[in-house]
Amino acid sequence: MRTVDLRGKRSPYPIIQIAKIVKKASPGETINFLINDKESVDEVYDWIKRTGHLLKAVVKRGDHWLVQIAKRE
Repeated sequence: MRTVDLRGKRSPYPIIQIAKIVKKASPGETINFLINDKESVDEVYDWIKRTGHLLKAVVKRGDHWLVQIAKRE
């Protein structure tokens, strides 16, 4: 499982990167994203609704969130 560190990046950069990375992923592949910008974490929910990908987890870990997304099949 791949992990992409987007900590230190502010909105809209993380959601743009998430979209690019998930688009290139294989169907069913799960990717971990590390994000410390709350606004970007909130944007993930809307993006998931629009794209149909699966949000597997959003877990607060100290100063950041682990966001797990699986590309739709």
